[in-house]
Amino acid sequence: MTAARATLLGGALGDALGEPVEFLSRAAMPADLRPGPHISDDTQMMLFTAEGLIRARLGGLPWRGELFAAYRRWLLTQDREFFDAADGWLLSQRELWAQRAPGLTCLSALRRDEPGTVDEPRNNSKGCGGVMRAAPAGFLADPGTAYRVGCDLAALTHGHPSGWVAAGALAMTVHLTAVVGLSLPAALSQVADRIAATAGGEEVLAALLAAVRAASDRPGDPGVLAGLGEGWVAEETLAISVYSVLSHPTEARAALRLAVAHDGDSDSTGAVAGNLLGACGTELPADWLAGLELAGVIGRVAEDLVAALHGSPQGLVLRYPSYPQAG
Repeated sequence: MTAARATLLGGALGDALGEPVEFLSRAAMPADLRPGPHISDDTQMMLFTAEGLIRARLGGLPWRGELFAAYRRWLLTQDREFFDAADGWLLSQRELWAQRAPGLTCLSALRRDEPGTVDEPRNNSKGCGGVMRAAPAGFLADPGTAYRVGCDLAALTHGHPSGWVAAGALAMTVHLTAVVGLSLPAALSQVADRIAATAGGEEVLAALLAAVRAASDRPGDPGVLAGLGEGWVAEETLAISVYSVLSHPTEARAALRLAVAHDGDSDSTGAVAGNLLGACGTELPADWLAGLELAGVIGRVAEDLVAALHGSPQGLVLRYPSYPQAG
C-alpha cells in the first residue's frame, strides 16, 4: 500500500471507529470497539482537501483559492440551499452527499464569499475542523510547503492560531514520515521547532510536547487522555492523536482504540491518529479496511493526489477539471 493511500485510509478508519462513540463517555464504550458503517464529515473534508490540491496543481492555480472552492463543493453536499461550482468526479460520488453533522464553524465560514487567512481571520475559532482535514497537504513538495499550506487550508475556516497551526503541524508530520521517511519522534522534533518559530503557536507547542512526554512516561494509559483534553479544539486533537500513536506505534488497532477512548470528539482524534499511523507505515487492519465506507474512492483520490503532485497527471483533468486564469 502506498504511503498516500495508507495515510488517507488510516484517517478514514479512525474516523469510522470514533464516529459511533463520539458522544459517549469512555466508560460507556464497548471493550472490543470496531469501526462503524460510516465515515463522518472529517473524511469527507479530507477528500475535498486532496481534490483542491489536485485541481490547483493541474491548473497551475494558487492552493488557497482551489482549496476554498473544493470546500464549497463539499458544502453543497451538506447544505441543500447552498450552490456553488458543482463539477468533477468526486462530487459525483453520491455516497459523499450523506449529511454527517458537520461542524457549525466550517458551515458558517464556507457560506461566506471571502475566506479567512492566517493574517485576516474571519472568526476566533480553534475547533478541530481544520486539523482533521489537513493530512493530504503532507504530500506537497517539501516540509515547509506542507506546513504552510496546512496552516492556510485551516485558516480558511478557523481563525485562531491554534486552529491553523495544529493543521500545519499535522501536514508537516505527514510529510516527514510518509515522504521523507523519518520516525515519528524524529519528525515531531522538527515540527516542534517549526511551531516554536510561529507567532501564536504556543498552545499547540505546549500540547504537542505534553503528548510526547506522556507517551514516554505513561504509554497506552486512557487516563492520560483526560489531561490532554477532549479533542474539540485543534491542539487537543493533535495531542491525543500523537500520544496514541506514540503509545502503540506498531499496533494500529490499539492506537486507534486508544485515540477514541475519551469523552470528547472521538471521530476527529481517531481520524488524525489514523493519518499518522498510515504515514508512519503501520499496517492497517485488513478486516477493518474491508468494511470501510468509500474505501475505493479514498484509495483512488490518494493515488490521484500523488500522481498530480509528483507523478504523471495525464488523464486526471477528466476527474478534476481545472480552469487556469487567462494570461
